[in-house]
Parts: sequence; structure tokens; C-alpha cells
Amino acid sequence: MDGALYTQVFEQLRTRIESGEVAVGDRLATQQELADEFHVSVITVKHALSLLHDAGYIERRPRIGSIVVSARAVRGARRALPRIGCILTNFDDSFGTRVLHGLLDASVGVADIVLSRTEGRHEREQALIAQYDDLDGLILLPSSSDWVPPAILELVHQQHPLVILDRLLVGLPISTVCSDHVGAGRQATEHLFSLGHRSIGLVTSAGRVSSLDDRHTGSVYAHAARGYAFDARHEFREVHSTVPHSTASMDDDVAALKEFVKANPELTGFVGGEYSVSLLLRRACLELGLRVPQDVSIVSLDSPDNAYDDAAQVFTHVAQDEHGLGRAALEAVLAQLSERGAIVKSVLPTTLVEGETTRAFGAG
Repeated sequence: MDGALYTQVFEQLRTRIESGEVAVGDRLATQQELADEFHVSVITVKHALSLLHDAGYIERRPRIGSIVVSARAVRGARRALPRIGCILTNFDDSFGTRVLHGLLDASVGVADIVLSRTEGRHEREQALIAQYDDLDGLILLPSSSDWVPPAILELVHQQHPLVILDRLLVGLPISTVCSDHVGAGRQATEHLFSLGHRSIGLVTSAGRVSSLDDRHTGSVYAHAARGYAFDARHEFREVHSTVPHSTASMDDDVAALKEFVKANPELTGFVGGEYSVSLLLRRACLELGLRVPQDVSIVSLDSPDNAYDDAAQVFTHVAQDEHGLGRAALEAVLAQLSERGAIVKSVLPTTLVEGETTRAFGAG
């Protein structure tokens, strides 16, 4: 029979009830017994039972189980949509809000979305994952690539529908949906090279996430393609105030960035690893008397639309397909509901968008 696994289980149980094989008043087998019988996960059985309940066939009674209450569907009853949890570190207009737009737009008539955020707190991330384990699937943007919540390992063991968003957790059989961060770092650096810049700095936050490592790799590749060695002294990865749940001062970060820029006067172009980092870098340059883009150019990774602020300087930036990330994450979860253990690896391309913070080196 075609369709999702939970739909197949629902149809077979519905047929047993309507045929009288399971009579009104009977108790269905336990969730584990049904999972063993149909060779599916317990979470698949839970969703099939939810469909039976919403169609009016059964009632689910605490400490008793699922009791058949009708041999026919109740008029007006609807099939329940799968409930998908989405846990983000945080989100704003520079990155995250448009991911949610894509996810929510794709969920209409397909899934119910339960949303929360961790603010980079490991204990909160662990608690939310455990709290959401009774949902039909989970989309997670982890706060770190170095720390794997124990609750994630349990979900992987159960083959619970799970997608990691915008990160890589190496060594685990988990579906992932992310942007081509290596390509993004390369695009940003190559654009500065194309404008005549030869000494290019890379500035990122101190966060321990795979996307920043990949953007570093992309910048190194761009240098190598031009026959230039990447100078480690031209990289600054100590911006702390932009890291989720950080108590660091933006003023301290700006002071440290000013020292970095002064120590490397040969740098005429910079890649900012995140929009917030790029803002701090621009402020540091301006406080040193360096105009953007007349004296130095900056390419940001990500940027808000600034649709209602005509006075805002629009960064030249590498844009992620955030709507696509949201849609792809939902599709990957639903694929696992249809086929237990289905692993999807989606890498979406990025696009360079020219703005007002770059210009040809030496022009004007």
C-alpha cells in the first residue's frame, strides 16, 4: 500500500475495526505490540492511533490504553496532521526569521509546527528535546557542533524523525539540511579578489559551530585558487558578544577588532562571518577613521532586508536560501515519517548580493 507508514498502520487498524475483527469495547494492543507487529517505530504507531482517535474510532484512556468506541468514522471528524517540533538557537531578520517563513508556509495543510528556542543554553536544549519526544518529528538547530545533547542520541537510537538544521554533527546517522557554507566563504572572498583586493581578513564569532569552520575553509580555498597562501594572522575568531547566551560586551569586541585591524594595516578587504559580526567590524573601522567602502571593503555572510530603512547601509553579502532551508527541513522530517530511518543530506547553494560596502580597490 502506498503512503506514509503511519497511514498504512491506520488503514489496517481501521479495517479491523470496521470489519468487526476488533469489536466496539475492545482494547487495542499496546503501542509496543503494534510496533512489533507492523515492524514500525512506536512513534509511527502513536501517529496512527492519533488518526484513529481524530476519526472517532477510539478513545485513549490513561492506564488502560486505546479502546474502540465506534465501528464507523464520526461525521465531521478530521485526520490529525503530524506535529513537528522546531527548536532554534535563536532567530532574527539577519538569519532565522525567513527560515521560519519557509517552514510555516510549507506546513499549511501538511503539519502542525511547535516552535521554541534555546538561546544557546545547553541545559535548555536538552530539556526541550526531551519535552518534544512525543511529537511526530523534530527539526533542531543546535547551539554547538562540539556538544551533542544526550536526548539526541536517544532519538537517533529510536530512529525518531529528526533533522539537524544549518549544522553538521559528524559521525551520527542524522538527516541534515544546511547551506553550502564552504561555497559561501569562497564566494565572499573571491568577490573581494575580483575587486582587486589582495590582503583579505576573515572575522567571525567565537562560536563553536560547523558553519563557521566551513566558511573558513571556503576562504582558504579561494586564496589557494588565486595562488595565495592564507595567512593565519589575518583571521580573527574572538568576537564574543554575538555568541548566544554570551555576557561579553560589544564595546570590548570593538576594541579587540580595532587592535586586529591596526595590527594588520595591509588588509583592505574583510569577510564578516555573520551580519552582527560585520556590524561590529564596520564600527571598529569607522572608529579608526577607515571609511567603508572608500578605504576598506566588507562582505557579510547574511544580511537583513532593511526594507523600511532607506538610511541603512546595505552590506554586500552572501545570502542563504532561508525559505528553501525551512521547506527542505520539513520535507526531510516528513520523509522519515513515510520511511523509518530515511537519511537525507541537503546542501543548498548561496548567492552573492552586491551592496554598498564594497568597491574596487584603489578606485576613487
